Amino acid sequence: MAKRRTKRAAKKKKRDKSQVELLPDLAVPAVDEEQDEEPVGELSAGDTSVEEASAKPDVPKGNHVEPEVARPVPEKPPSAPDLTPAPPRPQGNQLARARDLVQTGRIEEAIDLYTEILGENPHNLRAHNNLGILLDELGQHDTAVEHLESALEVEPDNVEVLTNLASALTQLARFTGADASIRKALRLSPDDLAARLAQGILSFRRGLYLEAEAELQWVCEHDPGLGAAFYYRAEALNRTSQFPKATELMLRAAELLPDDARPVYTLGHLYDRQGRPVEAAEMYRRARDLQSS
Repeated sequence: MAKRRTKRAAKKKKRDKSQVELLPDLAVPAVDEEQDEEPVGELSAGDTSVEEASAKPDVPKGNHVEPEVARPVPEKPPSAPDLTPAPPRPQGNQLARARDLVQTGRIEEAIDLYTEILGENPHNLRAHNNLGILLDELGQHDTAVEHLESALEVEPDNVEVLTNLASALTQLARFTGADASIRKALRLSPDDLAARLAQGILSFRRGLYLEAEAELQWVCEHDPGLGAAFYYRAEALNRTSQFPKATELMLRAAELLPDDARPVYTLGHLYDRQGRPVEAAEMYRRARDLQSS
């Protein structure tokens, strides 16, 4: 009996010892400072979102967690350069500026500006036309014709451009082309003053003085302030020996074209032919002054 009690006590003691040895396994182990940490910001297998991961409780005090260096956010790959041409600048203001330059006598600057406009838009009808007019007045008739023909490519039935082209061709003595251009303009607009004037000057340059005088008479009656019409009409009368009437009209031309030496010089010839040498000498003197100014 004593032996059995001894055995039972030994077994009990053995069981108590095994329970004591198991107790440390139930305790929460301390976090080792060199223990690998799960990278901040990465999701573990059971996580579903970055927000849930960031909502995890902070590591208890006493544990040192080395902060992870922030990873650079990958930049978007550079997009291909935009090769779409920039919209052209509004050219209405540039055209107005060019007109102002012409009116103030800054012709070279106006030509440069029209050239710039055409560099941006080679099909600008107004720039081609206006540049053609300036070049024609400067005696660069061939280049003027080129610009006026370019303007007609944009708008073939533009009466103004057709008229200006006829005038430039007339200066080059290209009478056939000038005649075709002005006839088309007059078919489109029979009473256009500029076209009728160009027609009269063309007739004068071709030696058709009677036709020129009749055409220019109509223009003078419809616009008494158009100096060129009075000048060429007076010249047509001069060529047909109608000196008194030519003198009357040439005096009007000199009034309308005060800076032009041609009417004044022609008046000298007209006075000479009428036996009025003193008046002729005065006209020649005035013409020289105008030419030298």
